Amino acid sequence: MKLLRKSSKNNTDTAGYIYTNTRVKALKAKLLKKDEFQKFLKMSAAEIARYLQETEYKKEINELSVRFGGTNLIEYALNKNMENVLSRILGFALRGAKSQIRLYLKRYDAANVKTILRGKFSKASDSRVKNELIAAGEFSQQFLENVIKKSNTTADVIEYFRHTNYYPVLKKYITDLTKLEDELDKFYYEDVLINAEKELEDYIRTEIFVKNTLNRLRAKKSNIKVEIIPGERKMKVPYSEDSVETRVYMKKLLIEKAIRMVHEVKRNIRPVLGYIITKENEVSNIRILTRGRHSGLKEDTIQKQLVI
Repeated sequence: MKLLRKSSKNNTDTAGYIYTNTRVKALKAKLLKKDEFQKFLKMSAAEIARYLQETEYKKEINELSVRFGGTNLIEYALNKNMENVLSRILGFALRGAKSQIRLYLKRYDAANVKTILRGKFSKASDSRVKNELIAAGEFSQQFLENVIKKSNTTADVIEYFRHTNYYPVLKKYITDLTKLEDELDKFYYEDVLINAEKELEDYIRTEIFVKNTLNRLRAKKSNIKVEIIPGERKMKVPYSEDSVETRVYMKKLLIEKAIRMVHEVKRNIRPVLGYIITKENEVSNIRILTRGRHSGLKEDTIQKQLVI
């Protein structure tokens, strides 16, 4: 399988990182605080939306509130805000910093391909699929929307990616959507490990370990076969069963690593990578809270799923 370009893992552009990480400090200060998530536990979905309207999510909430309400409004606003923040970072990132950020963000390309394929398979509306995208990778919003609009089947979708590096994977596993999604993940991680500088590589190997561990435990619980992604960093885990506690613990390994990185003063990818991961976790926590409140879950049940 042909991957994208190879680059030197030691080709760190110091000046680019100094400028990029300085700009990220301002974004870091705008992340939601722990006590705000505790407030959300007491709110309805509508109240959470109103609260977010007074935060950094204001622009997206206001724009989408004309067409959506409740949990859909929050879900779609989170997607659009994440997309806008990542676009802003890429806009001011320089040189080596920009190339490593782009490499990390290719995960959104793989995720968007999956979203479109699932949408066509389940016959979801074009509007719904479009609003579930986060166009933060190499595929533009316009290109992705065009794929959604002009495709009727999963086979149609795949043909739109004929001239991309994803096409061999998509074509080979077209008849098995689950296997296809697993192979897209493998392709992404292999590409990153080939091209990442050592700081990004270190995080990615830990992330692969977390994914593989959760998959192994899920396989053990359900007696099914799962795909294992190559390249993991082996670590000890105090859990041997799949549970909410296990999933939260494993996610905390990544988030605590990200929080340490975001507070560092380094001339490499770590501070900006730490911010991006922490921001992604903020969005994930808001989703958990919104969905939990909408479903009528008890506060302690929702609380156990949060990684703060």
